[in-house]
Amino acid sequence: MKVKIRNPGITDVKQIYEIEKLSFDHPFPSNVIFIQVFLHSDTSLVIEYKGKVIAYAIAAKEGKRLHLLNFAVHPEYRGLGLGKLLLDRILRLAKKKGLKEVYLEVEHDNEIAKNLYRKMGFKEIKVIKGYYHWGKDAIVMAKRLE
Repeated sequence: MKVKIRNPGITDVKQIYEIEKLSFDHPFPSNVIFIQVFLHSDTSLVIEYKGKVIAYAIAAKEGKRLHLLNFAVHPEYRGLGLGKLLLDRILRLAKKKGLKEVYLEVEHDNEIAKNLYRKMGFKEIKVIKGYYHWGKDAIVMAKRLE
């Protein structure tokens, strides 16, 4: 499977939003995704296959840290290692930009995502009770970059 990994543009927002809706019970609204892509395109990535966005990672630079705001692979393309590939590229991008850490929040019961993050070297830092507006707790995970 030959894929292209690149920074997202505004024209990708519709496809990112479609993946968002298919991936999460409480998706970000399309206007929030638009703003995230507009503000953070240089620290975010998409995977494109045959001209279609099939995965995305939206991340924001915060001082010497990169905050992974949102990350998903289209359901039809899961299980192919694309999440690992995309996360690896985000980590390399952060390191290239001289950042010292990447961190994220994940729903406490999202075992698939937590397992991927652990495999990629992320450690659980803390739990934030009621972090999500629908009441679920979040686990903050972080990886130091060397």
